[in-house]
Amino acid sequence: MTNLLTSVHLGPPDAPALLSRLRTLPLYREALRDLPDTAGWGEVPFLTRERLSAAFEAGELMHPEAVRVHLTPHPGGGWLPEYATRADITGHGQAGAAAFARAGVSPGDHVQVAFGYHRFAGGWLMQDGLETLGAKTIPFGPGETDAQLDTLRRLGVRVLVSAPSFAQKLGEAGARPELLIAAGEPLSSIEGRREQVEAALGCPALDCYATSEAGLIALETPERSGMRVLDDWIHVEVIDPESGEPVQDGVRGELVVTHLTKRAMPLLRFRTGDLTRLERRPGGTVLPAGVFGNVTGMLKVKGVKLFPREVAFWLAGHGLDHTQHTLHLTGASGTDRLHLLVRGAARSDLSALHADFQKRFAIRADTLSVDPEHVGQGVRDERHGGQSP
Repeated sequence: MTNLLTSVHLGPPDAPALLSRLRTLPLYREALRDLPDTAGWGEVPFLTRERLSAAFEAGELMHPEAVRVHLTPHPGGGWLPEYATRADITGHGQAGAAAFARAGVSPGDHVQVAFGYHRFAGGWLMQDGLETLGAKTIPFGPGETDAQLDTLRRLGVRVLVSAPSFAQKLGEAGARPELLIAAGEPLSSIEGRREQVEAALGCPALDCYATSEAGLIALETPERSGMRVLDDWIHVEVIDPESGEPVQDGVRGELVVTHLTKRAMPLLRFRTGDLTRLERRPGGTVLPAGVFGNVTGMLKVKGVKLFPREVAFWLAGHGLDHTQHTLHLTGASGTDRLHLLVRGAARSDLSALHADFQKRFAIRADTLSVDPEHVGQGVRDERHGGQSP
């Protein structure tokens, strides 16, 4: 059995030196003003997207040595710049190269990247590490199935980097790479999803997690025992999304990330909003179940935290239409009732679905119905006389 470290108060290596450097940046000057470099890691305030937006408006994000700027979508339909210095690009590339090598990518491989190279980070999150590794990287971009197939075949592309849904489409059209690195959509966190994609492509598929703000965060190895965090680039922790307190290893919570070496716009305890679990193993930090939802719209039902996005992932894993479902909550005076309705063909395993729902979410669904005509309404919370739109 893996010997897991269960401490929930582990900060990054050499945290005092990191805080000393970051407090000189306008982004953190006020937040760290009265906090000594030797403070406990839990005392360091979180960084949020709202704080980044305010810092942008105040002119606190731009770095004089930046040589690259990606735009990142942010809440409310706006965007923020993400600055990187030459040293940042080098550091991200070196960490990414090590991760791709662990995943089985070799120098000299032809690697086709089917993510966008427009104003958002997209394919650049992969490009830095692949080029640093020495792979012959093709910045193809998304879509254009026939053209993608032509390049895959004529160049003998060994590794495809793509969203799993598009990779499956390519596989069904005849693509046969030797390895898929999948990102941008859930893969390992949805039951059966990896198997569907692998069957279409005829090759192994490894899960990868990245965000435009942080860059590459974690990537599976061929053992597929969880996504290995890029520990030399980023420090991760998992917190209770309601209280902000750290949780024990293996407990579901919100992922928080901190850059270790980035100079322009380094993240310090940045709340990603993504749900995951964390294990600290002798070989490094791992996300054993991938990323399986988002804290947006968190509900308290029967005393248990329930995340609608996680429910949608669970439905997809059971072959149900996660885009057409209703999570209907009723009850009053503390007596909650949960009714889950979803579009799908009639099935005989409803009691098994009930049992799996309770096992996954530690809460019992009072009713669970599958109807081929159901039109989803998202969350309907009619408890205590209220009603969600």
